[in-house]
Amino acid sequence: MMKKHVAGTKGPHLELGLELQGGTRPTSRLGGSLLFGSLVPATKEASTPEPLGTKLSALLPHGPPGLRKVPGQLPLLCSERPSLTEKLACALPLEEWSPALKTQGKPNTRPGKVIFFSESGCQGSGREVWGDIVDASGWAPVASIRVVRGCWVLYEEPEFRGQKLVLPEGDMELRTPETKWSPQGIGSLRRVVWDYSTPEISLFSEEGLKGAQVKLREALKNSQGLEKPLQVASATVSAGLWLLYPKPLFEDTPYILEPGEYPTSEAWGTSDPSVGSLKPMRLGCPSVEKPGEPRAVVYEAPGFQGRSWEVSQDIYNLQQPEDSQSPHLASVGSLRVLGGCWVGYEKEGFRGHQYLLEEGEYPDWSHWGGYDEMLTSLRVIRTDFGDPAVVLFEAMDFEGHGVEVSKALPDVELVQHGPSTQAIHVLSGVWVAYQEVGFSGEQYVLEKGVYRNCEDWGAGNSALASLQPVLQVGEHDLHFVSKIQLFSRPDFLGDHFSFEDDQAALPASFRPQSCRVHGGSWILFDEKNFEGDQHILCEGEFPTLTAMGCLASTVLGSLQKVSLHFSEPSIFLYGLQCFEGKEIELSREVRSLQAEGFNNHVLSVRIKGGVWVLCEHSDFRGRQWLVGSCEITNWLTYSGTQRVGSLYPIKQRRVYFRLWNAALGGFLAVPDHVEDMKAGRVVVSDPRAGGSCIWYYEDGLLKNQMAPTMSLQVIGPPSPGSKVVLWAESRLPRQTWSISESGHICSQMFEGQILDVKGGRGYDRDHVVLWEPDEDRASQIWTIHVL
Repeated sequence: MMKKHVAGTKGPHLELGLELQGGTRPTSRLGGSLLFGSLVPATKEASTPEPLGTKLSALLPHGPPGLRKVPGQLPLLCSERPSLTEKLACALPLEEWSPALKTQGKPNTRPGKVIFFSESGCQGSGREVWGDIVDASGWAPVASIRVVRGCWVLYEEPEFRGQKLVLPEGDMELRTPETKWSPQGIGSLRRVVWDYSTPEISLFSEEGLKGAQVKLREALKNSQGLEKPLQVASATVSAGLWLLYPKPLFEDTPYILEPGEYPTSEAWGTSDPSVGSLKPMRLGCPSVEKPGEPRAVVYEAPGFQGRSWEVSQDIYNLQQPEDSQSPHLASVGSLRVLGGCWVGYEKEGFRGHQYLLEEGEYPDWSHWGGYDEMLTSLRVIRTDFGDPAVVLFEAMDFEGHGVEVSKALPDVELVQHGPSTQAIHVLSGVWVAYQEVGFSGEQYVLEKGVYRNCEDWGAGNSALASLQPVLQVGEHDLHFVSKIQLFSRPDFLGDHFSFEDDQAALPASFRPQSCRVHGGSWILFDEKNFEGDQHILCEGEFPTLTAMGCLASTVLGSLQKVSLHFSEPSIFLYGLQCFEGKEIELSREVRSLQAEGFNNHVLSVRIKGGVWVLCEHSDFRGRQWLVGSCEITNWLTYSGTQRVGSLYPIKQRRVYFRLWNAALGGFLAVPDHVEDMKAGRVVVSDPRAGGSCIWYYEDGLLKNQMAPTMSLQVIGPPSPGSKVVLWAESRLPRQTWSISESGHICSQMFEGQILDVKGGRGYDRDHVVLWEPDEDRASQIWTIHVL
């Protein structure tokens, strides 16, 4: 979304603060439907839920079956924020966080690693690099790069000279027009960001570091939002690596500023004093590549000198190893971690200061964040690194205010937690907590389990200001993002803008001629405010306006995301109005209704499932209409035509979500180790109770992330009150589900039956069951929280 940062005057210079308010969602003529409704993220907050047991006991048992009509539709999607105990700390991206007046503690470094590949897509032969390369001119040609850890700068010439290219963590193609890299190859490579220190840059209006000063510690998306245009004649980078962009929203080729002084703008490669936007480069979360292959080489002295010893298991005391064949080392002065993720300790027996050790090289104590001290004991982390989630409590024994976190959090106060943390419940994954903000100060490595007080995680007090998960490299990212990139010229050339949110009006001077859809599906409109003809695009590349389904003269005015849906595609077409006449039922795409023997004259439409694109002509040509679950009694009035030449359902990639039952204050969940059972229990559970409450929808099946070979199924006779469990997905007949606009999870096999919770006072009161819709039972309403 395009936003403007608001700046205020403070002291002798201008200091920009964190933008907390987003823009208002544009009004849409289809905004009231499920298809275009906002899927509100799970960072929103409602009143704190009552204890689950109390609510379940208060729920009346099911009475005898009876037919009742559901009253007015209840919202499927949150309009209020869930409680703090269910809040996910993912609302504020790290690049927009600033410590303001807070002081960071001891910086914590990370090792570096880059892999250079001979082929695109990070394929072919690879060359691993762990440190700076002064001269890489003799290397074989490189087509793609994977930065595993650290932020690096690539240089066109040896000795860190010539054209520069920033390499953030992630994958990058080197031979694309967007990269704008010299065809001469790679001259040298240097790591420039290796710790979590707060970046800082000072911009001056006059040369020689004089004039009005603007100090930044965070990204500035659009300098046009300031009271005065941002004119930069000189600069000082105190910390971090900064990218200065000529245009807003981080568009166009940036200028790269490393720590140091720049007395004129020519010092960073331009004579233009205007800056459209700028941002610092930051490190990502700690990561592990080979968690099941722990292996490290420890050295007695810094710089990988002295006696060495290769280890693959916990070492309780390096000075007195249990294995008589192993050398007695006074301590570890340096080490190389070749596999797995380790924790190093200052004292024997896994005591004293803790240090997370990722795969990489640590030449001395400063590289693992020590206090001029060596390591005396080592421990391998053997916990599963997937699906990280942790709950922080302000009181011991899990009492009082609590907040759930699922992503890196540079300051716990961003989620209204703190300043004290007295208990922690790690639901899953591996976490590193820090005593100070910005991932600084003392480290505490937290694995799955409960920590009833600060002594349990090795701290001397309850101060805990930031934390982040350890992620497995190559693991699937559970979080769903819709993104589209528009270009001003065909073939992905010219100026470009990237969007992740609806845009009621594109920039007046910007006329898209090509685009890439990186995530989700999008609707492009000929006019502003989501009016005019629609052009629907799924994930892929569209090098011309024609490829986008537009005329060559089309000028696009606005764009909108296609919201997520959770039902199998099903559509009925009728030859007469009000669903009369010849009926056609379809569940797949049809390139030409007439060619397949159907009548392409349609006067009414009923969509039972999925989201469909109806096209005026065959082969998906002509005008298009995106239609979700609805009934259209007169297609001619709705569309202006009585013809449907072709149609197709929108295909949706896998999306992970949680199902919140507001009436009971819990999530739909399964207990631990359900994959070892024939049939696993499915319950409504408090967020702190463990197990897994992450689900996904696949071909009509509701499946839990913990048990991917099982799906939600009814056990026993399909009568009201029948229990619902996880069962092998291969079981026949196949049981599918849909989630309706009213918030009901509906069985497709047993028509008129929906998911409910048994209730009452029995031992199984929290189990989910099948039942008929009942307006008096709020427990039948579920809310989707998309990750």
